[in-house]
Formats: sequence, C-alpha cells, structure tokens
Amino acid sequence: MFEKLKEDLGVFSSFFFIMLQLTNRSLAIDTLRISEAKYRSLFENIDQSVIYLDATGNVVAINQAAEQLLGLPRDVIIGRKFNDSCVKVIKEDGDAFPEEQQPSVLALRTGKPVEGVVMGLFNAERQNYLWVVVNSVPEFRMGERQPHQVLMTLTDITRQKQSEGKLSMASVIFNNIGEGIFVTDKDKKIISVNEAFTALTGFTQQDVFGKSASLLHSKKNSIKIDDELSNLSEAVNSWQGEVWRRHKSNMDFPSWTTVSEVRDSSGETAHYVHVFMDITHFKKAQDHLGFLAYHDPLTKLPNRLLLKDRIDHSLQNALREGSQAAVLFLDLDRFKGINDTYGHAVGDGLLRETAKRIKNLVRKEDTVSRYAGDEFVVFMENIPNAKNPAKLAKKLIDTFNAPVYIKGYRLKISTSVGISLFPQDGHDTETLIKNADAAMYRAKKEGRNNFQYYSLELTTEAFEKMSMECALRQSIERHELILYYQPQVCLKTGELVGVESLVRWMHPTQGLMLPKHFISIAEDSGFIVALGEWVLQNACMQMVRWLDEGLNVNKMVVNVSAIQLLRSDFVATVERVLGSTGLDPSYLELELSGSGFMDNSEQIIKTLNKLVALGIDLAIDDFGVGCFSLNNLKRIPVKKLKINNSFVADVLNNVDDEDLTRALIALGHGLHLQVIAMGIESKAQQRRLMDLGCDEGQGYLYSSPVLPWSSIFRKLCASNIFKA
Repeated sequence: MFEKLKEDLGVFSSFFFIMLQLTNRSLAIDTLRISEAKYRSLFENIDQSVIYLDATGNVVAINQAAEQLLGLPRDVIIGRKFNDSCVKVIKEDGDAFPEEQQPSVLALRTGKPVEGVVMGLFNAERQNYLWVVVNSVPEFRMGERQPHQVLMTLTDITRQKQSEGKLSMASVIFNNIGEGIFVTDKDKKIISVNEAFTALTGFTQQDVFGKSASLLHSKKNSIKIDDELSNLSEAVNSWQGEVWRRHKSNMDFPSWTTVSEVRDSSGETAHYVHVFMDITHFKKAQDHLGFLAYHDPLTKLPNRLLLKDRIDHSLQNALREGSQAAVLFLDLDRFKGINDTYGHAVGDGLLRETAKRIKNLVRKEDTVSRYAGDEFVVFMENIPNAKNPAKLAKKLIDTFNAPVYIKGYRLKISTSVGISLFPQDGHDTETLIKNADAAMYRAKKEGRNNFQYYSLELTTEAFEKMSMECALRQSIERHELILYYQPQVCLKTGELVGVESLVRWMHPTQGLMLPKHFISIAEDSGFIVALGEWVLQNACMQMVRWLDEGLNVNKMVVNVSAIQLLRSDFVATVERVLGSTGLDPSYLELELSGSGFMDNSEQIIKTLNKLVALGIDLAIDDFGVGCFSLNNLKRIPVKKLKINNSFVADVLNNVDDEDLTRALIALGHGLHLQVIAMGIESKAQQRRLMDLGCDEGQGYLYSSPVLPWSSIFRKLCASNIFKA
C-alpha cells in the first residue's frame, strides 16, 4: 500500500510539474515579439500610420506617417494620451466618440484585438477632420494577463469619404483564441487535450486519444518535432518554434508551439506537454508589413526598394554571363492635368489601369515598378539585343493610345518612354535609371508619345535642365523676371488696339532669356502656375498705371498656359488679381494656345465661360498649328484668332502658305471673329495680309517688345497711331 501511495505521489508530482510548465506559455508571446522585431524598422518607412500606446493609454511611439496624419510633431504627441493629441474624436454620425469605446481603450481593457473601427480625427495642421480606419492589437509580456501596450494602425480613408459620400462603419472584434494544450505519453501518444485545443484544431478528445502526435503535424512543416525532442537534455528540457498544425477541416494554420518534456522521479521521460497558439494574425501582419515595405500600396507593383534589389541581383548575373539588360522609364503625359481636373480618385484609377496595361505587355521575367507619382519603370533582363526594348516601348505607347474609362470619364492619355541599356549606358542600377529618365525627358521634348534611347549628351542636358529648373523657381523672389510689351495694331488705320505682355528672364549667369528657353521647363515642373500668376499680376498693375497716365491703351493681352486653365482655382486667381490691382476686366484679354484644348476640353471650356462672364476677352494664340479642335472653336466664347508667324513669314513666297492664311482668315470671319497676324516684319507682308482680309497685326514692323518706360513706346501709345 505504501509503495502504491508513493507511486501515486510520483504521478501527482509529475502532473504538478506539467502544470508548472504551462505557466510559462507566455514565453511564446515574448518569442513572437522578438521574431517581429525585425519588422519594426520598417514602420518608419511605410505609408501605414502606426502608434504604440502603453497600458495607461499614453503614446510611447509614433512613426512618420502617423505624425503627418495627425499634423503634430511627435515630441508633442509622445507622452500624452491619444485623445489629448487629437482635440476631438468623432463617430461617423458626427457625435463625440467616447474614450471608453475607442479601440485602443477596448484593446487594453479586454486584451483582445479591435479592428475596422472608423473614426474622425482632427488634424491640427490642416484645421479639419480626417477619417481613418483604426486597428488596435494588444501585446503581452511574459507571465502577465493584462496587455502592457497596444499597437494601433490608422489608415486614412478621408478621400473615399469625400468621393463616395460616406462609408459604412466596420468594426470587427476578433474573438480571443486561447492556447491549445495536449499531453502525450513517453511514446508520443495523445492522452489529454483541453477545450482550446478543440476550438483551434476542430479535433475532440475522442478524435485524437491514443493517436500519435504526428497526426497534428502539417505537411507544410520543414521541421520534425520528434527530431527536435530527441536533442533535449537535462539542461534543456523544452523546445519552441513555429509549427504548422493540421485542422480537422484540412485548413492548416501556423502556430507557435512550446513542447516541454516531463520526467518522472527516476529521470525518465514520462510525458510531453504541447502548448500552442494560432499565429495566423501575426503572420498576416508580418507579411503585410513586408509587402508594404517593398510594394506600392495603390498599384501593388514593386516599389523602388524592391526594384533596386531585383536589378542589382540581375546585373550581377548579367555581368557574369555577359548578357544584356534594359531599363525603360515611362511617364504619363499631362497626368497632372487629369489629376487636378477630375480629382485624385480618378487619378488613382488611371494609375491602377496603367499598371495593369504595362503588366499585360511585359515578359514574365520582367519587373514592373511604380517608381514615383505617374512614373513607371520596366526592367528587362537577359534581352537578346538592343532592339527588344524598342519593340516593348512601341507596344506600351500603342496601348495608351486606346482611351481609358475611369469612373464614367473617357480619358485620352499618352506616354513618353526613355531606354537605357546595360552595360553600355551604365553598370549599376542608379545610373541606368537616371539615364533612362534623361532619355524619357528627351522623348517629351520631341513631342511626347514616343520613345528615345539614352545617349551620352543627354546626361549633360538633364543636368542643365535640372539646374535651370532650380534657378527658375527662385526667379520671382530674386526679382529676375521682367515684362516686355509689344503693340498690336489695326492694319487699316494703324491704330493701337492692344499691348501683349511678354515675359523675359534675366538669368544670373546667362543674361536675358526669351520664353522659348524656359517656358517648357516651367510647364514640366509645374512652376508655370506661379509664373503665370506673377505675369498676370504685374501686367494688370502696368495697365492701371498707363490708364492713370492717360495713355491710349485699350487692351492688356496676357498669355495663359493650358496648365493654368486646368486648375480649379484659376478663375478665383484672376478675380483676386483684378480686385487687388483695380483693373476693370474689360481691359484684359487672355491669350491661350490652341494645343491646350487637345485634352480635357470640357473643363477648359467651363473655365473660359466663367472668365467671359467676368467681362474678359479671349483669344486663341498660334491658330493654324497644333491639334486644335474646330468643334471646340464653336463652343468657346473667343473674340480673336492669332495666326502663327510661320504662315506670315512665307505668305509672300509660298502659294500654299498664302492659301492657308486666306483660309484661316475666312474661317475666323465666318465665325464672326477678329483675326490678328503675328510676326509682321515688312510693309509687303502687311499689304498682303490686308489684301487677304486680316484685321490686325503684331510684329517688328511696328515695334519690337520694349520695356514699359521706353520713351518711344510711350510716345506711340500716347499718339495711339503706329505708322509702319
């Protein structure tokens, strides 16, 4: 009897030891946190906003994306409760969001993840509300039942809220899944399981009793637990690691498992205790962070980091094998205008469609990356010869000639492509991409919708362009821009009918520069908006001065870029300038290039009608060249057509030019429009244009562009008669 009691006590001691081992199950969580630590460095570089809060709800860490989202510097946010940083948090119905119901507070109190909660946060910098979807995941320390901190992610959905009206609130709280436990004998036959085991695996006690633990081992595993357990010793009597578990429904899942060996009083193995938890959520989070670190979230294409990694690896192989590779740099032509006109939702849709079209054309082994904004890069490895990239470039250009339909809008776009080759155009990723970019800019310069190969001269050209752009951006604050003025004259009477303002740039090293040397740079860089507003402001101010002095100037003509017309605030800008200068709108004439109507004509036509409603006159510049739509000419309220000087130059010597000029003048008169010819340099040209019925003229025959204080110009303006 005594021996039997002793044996029972031994069993009881063994069972007590098992229970003691179970208290260490939170080691798995700590180990998981260590495995996730390598992803923490990604937080600062991803677009996802991430915030850590301690057990009291105070912010302890915040990444750059979250800092920008809230509009506050991190030194103001850290150490304070999240609510204190946001001034006010609201629900979708506009009511205040009670602090005790907020996801981070719920996650701390319940110890469970809280996901998919929609909240309105106040952005201190923008002074408005933004909408976010918040996920809060509690984290635990070893041996503690309460979370010591919460990982909170915020996804900005403000754009969707504004474009779609409202989003349904989605708040999903995942059920907390406890650890599964099963015990085996020394032969690894299952003798006991807990309720969590059944909840996790679908297997009941009856399903697994007496069966080998290998029954629960998935084929996805690269390790064998039996092999690991055979290496246990007195010093190390447990093993832990990631194990794929079988589910009764054959839906295998990853788990973090700790296996402890339990010895009897004689030191022999009596049992093995397996403690495991489902880490599917953690694995998805890790995979998602890894994906965000190397992919563009909008198009799901590889980003710069992954692109560089793939090109670096491929170039090593190409160098070793002596093969060729190519980089194609694509940029959507006039994408900014579409984005500004139709909104970011349409712009994003266009970028996704662009990614799809490119992916459909490349080889399986090629890499397609969204490089930045509307720029895409295609890397072709192991190409047979230098002509292959050109074939792909032609296909890419052709595919974008087909219209794109986004949210009910029919968009007509094109692309410009630059190509660099390995090894002749560069031996590293950075050089190849930079040179392909330079070739792409050459393609744009050659009229867009084409491709160009890189050549050595483009490097110098690209550097000069970049330097010119930087200097141009400083031209306003450095007072380097100057307005010259050229008169417009009635051909029959010689009477002054208007004055055109012409901008010049006094470059700090290159001297006085004409618009043809810098306007295209201003348009490509977006600086044309600031430049155009400066010209409008100063031209209107000058017109007011002339009127105050009693000079006979009837119209101030100001050139306007199509990029300016596409901006939603352009009409407001014109109104503001007229108000600040005091110029009556009837004295202002805006002259725009016909090429500006090639795309987005509906938006521009609406803008032009608003300008005319203010009392401003409109004229079409460079009429007769480009792709101006005659159908649009019927729909816009212009008063004047300006014939391009290329026709005037040869009107005396070329019968075709004379016939074209006659036709353009007749077309203008047929639409009840005034016609002005630019570039008149001789009396003979003037007489011929008069014979053809032209109404007005502009050119060196009357006056070169001069400064407003020129005595000759002021004298002519005072007399109001320009005699050639």
